[in-house]
Amino acid sequence: IKHKIKMQVLLYPGLQITDSYLPSHRENEHGIVLTRDVAIKLVSLYFTKDEALPWAMRRNQHMPLESRHLFKFVNWSILLPEKYRKDYVYTEPILGGLSYSLPGLTDSRALPLLANDSQLQNLPLTYILTCQHDLLRDDGLMYVTRLRNTGVQVTHNHVEDGFHGAFSFLGLKISHRLINQYIE
Repeated sequence: IKHKIKMQVLLYPGLQITDSYLPSHRENEHGIVLTRDVAIKLVSLYFTKDEALPWAMRRNQHMPLESRHLFKFVNWSILLPEKYRKDYVYTEPILGGLSYSLPGLTDSRALPLLANDSQLQNLPLTYILTCQHDLLRDDGLMYVTRLRNTGVQVTHNHVEDGFHGAFSFLGLKISHRLINQYIE
């Protein structure tokens, strides 16, 4: 790379699919803009047209047998602040629910939460926007924790009354507020 990246900006990011049943998935299953079924369908189509993948993702049984070592990178019971863990009980995804393997499911280039700490520590200054009423909330919260634990400087804006895509709804007051906070 000729030019070193100085900053990364992530707006309600989807950063992993290893665990498809995080607390934010349970709370926002029928989201305002992004529902759990739509998210699973979109992610599945990225990897394959086979209907077995979304079926397995809905049951959190889609990861290959050799992926257990990745769970430590997305273990929400450790990475989420207690406020967001609430009374949910962590259970690991069930491995081997698919009769075939999709290497993309374990690729940290597409799913940054699967990167190891030595890869994360070289990332630039980071801005992350998460919204309370968003299926992807916990991905962003876990990434904030992982980046800060490796020494990356992170500015995190969590919007309690926000929802997935709120930044884009220019006619709503929340959109203007999020844009102004981002610019600041």
